[in-house]
Amino acid sequence: MQAYPLKSFAFMELAALAVLVLLGFCYVENAGVFSRHMIIHIALMTVAAPVLASLLLKRKYLSAKSTDVSTLFAAITLQAALLFAWHSPLGVGWAMKGHAGTLLMQATLFFSALWFWLTVFNQTGEHLWRAVIALLLTGKLFCLIAVLLIFAPRVLYGMTAMPIELADQQLAGLLMVTVCPITYVLAAVVLISRWFQTLSDTQSNVTSTAVAADNSSWQSR
Repeated sequence: MQAYPLKSFAFMELAALAVLVLLGFCYVENAGVFSRHMIIHIALMTVAAPVLASLLLKRKYLSAKSTDVSTLFAAITLQAALLFAWHSPLGVGWAMKGHAGTLLMQATLFFSALWFWLTVFNQTGEHLWRAVIALLLTGKLFCLIAVLLIFAPRVLYGMTAMPIELADQQLAGLLMVTVCPITYVLAAVVLISRWFQTLSDTQSNVTSTAVAADNSSWQSR
């Protein structure tokens, strides 16, 4: 059984997308180029990537074999490294120089997120706890960057080709800190419930086997 079938989190992804759109409309007067960049890559990393990963596994385009811990760690590390690199002043400045930089930023963030979600969804059975830890760690990284954007007393990306206003920076952080926990934290909650169900099923099977063995032993006497 897959750790996270598509139908189990479709509502959560729709909720994340709805919140993203709602915040964009509510604060449209503060929206600028940085907020638009943020909306695109949040949609790619927290909506498009997990949905595509679920579809690929559901349609059996990729193997559903449980991924080992080293692969999961590599996926977490790559996504975190790219996330911090593209949100650094140098990364944002390079991404906003032109279409090539923007496309490279969005593409690398999307494919790293796709790999991350594929490895998370491939943690099955007794390995579900590893997926939970991966989701919570990633969610905390997103929130850390978002809080920095919201509460920074000045614009952090003042040396970019396109000037960023403080309100635009704060809106980008607000979008991130609101939408990302919906996906990562709720995904972790669902996986925890599935993990407990797996443990319960395993215990039930062990108990049933023991009872059957006892009955067989009594009947043979």
